[in-house]
Amino acid sequence: MKVLCPHCERLLELEQFRLDGSSLIVTCAKCGQETRVTPGAAAPVVAMTPNPIPAPQVPEVRAPPRVSLASVSGASNVVVLRTASHDAVARAAAAAESPFAIPEGLCPKCVARKREGSVECPHCGVRFEIFEEATALPPKLLRDEWVALLQDWGNDSKHQQLRRKAQQLDALATVGRLYRLRQANFPEDPFAAEALTDILRLAAVPMGIPRSDELGADQRRKVITIAVGVMALFLLVILISVLMKKD
Repeated sequence: MKVLCPHCERLLELEQFRLDGSSLIVTCAKCGQETRVTPGAAAPVVAMTPNPIPAPQVPEVRAPPRVSLASVSGASNVVVLRTASHDAVARAAAAAESPFAIPEGLCPKCVARKREGSVECPHCGVRFEIFEEATALPPKLLRDEWVALLQDWGNDSKHQQLRRKAQQLDALATVGRLYRLRQANFPEDPFAAEALTDILRLAAVPMGIPRSDELGADQRRKVITIAVGVMALFLLVILISVLMKKD
């Protein structure tokens, strides 16, 4: 026996039903709705109907969701996935209320793990009772930019600008400490990991020699001219020494 569900208009096998007095209550296996069949009433029952050929099921094609790492939500049709980068952005924004607070159990200078009961850091050697945190903070200009960066943590260009300014102000170590603080709060933060790698690279550049990719055409010419002059002076000194030995 076949039953035509009046709700979803699907012809189904009579599988789920129960009796309620003189009525037959049929439950649709597709939509879950119940249909009451009363004797003498027009019932949605079709007896001994041949099995219809079901229409082929076409799989639903869904567009892949878009991912946004921006601190501020974008358009309403953007679906944000929970990734390590997304979590890092959210945690950094929450940390803007106390941007320089050191978690319990960490050295206030190098942000490394303390030894239980120790009075000094096993990594940097600082004594906790006499350490002043203000001495480890970057200049106020960089502190203000750090607070602003926490609110826009997913902005790579702002990270790069902060590191370049820290290099110019000889404050790479103090800015690196702030990035280690972010890693202490969220070890999977990809922005902090990338920043610390870049800070190590910038720190390896000799002070006073600008990076080639940051030099303008005039600055590059000045550096080349000075280098050639120093080399010429060195060769001149060698030549004079050789001539004096011959005399």
